[in-house]
Amino acid sequence: MCSSDLKTFTAAHFARAAMEGVTLGMNYGLRRLAELGVKATQVRATGGGAKSKLWRQIMADVFNAEVVTLKVSEGAAYGAALQALWCWRRQQGEDLDIAAITDRFVSLNPKESAQPDSANAAAYAELQALQDEASRGLRPAFVRHRRFVAR
Repeated sequence: MCSSDLKTFTAAHFARAAMEGVTLGMNYGLRRLAELGVKATQVRATGGGAKSKLWRQIMADVFNAEVVTLKVSEGAAYGAALQALWCWRRQQGEDLDIAAITDRFVSLNPKESAQPDSANAAAYAELQALQDEASRGLRPAFVRHRRFVAR
């Protein structure tokens, strides 16, 4: 490895590449939803990754949408608890929409929001196109790999 490669092969570069790769993968799903008419103007990030200011900015730029966090950081467990509360209250005879629960118990954390940077969003859109092209090109290899491991 030449000395110039050492400048871009640090643990920080690998960590950022992992965050970008995961986020570009999530963006595939978000773009599929957009094809169905669901256009995100805001993304709510929860869990460990949402605690990273850098990752929130990467998400905002890749998704080209505002990224916000919740005051309760563990969204999956909290969401499950809220859904259980909603089910229990409906079982008790209350006729209420889930929004009645979430509007009361879900609060945003405005201190941890990220707005997309238009230059970064354009660069990530180009990167997304390259990843999509590579993924389509590898589909035949993925099929062969599945056959190989299924033996």
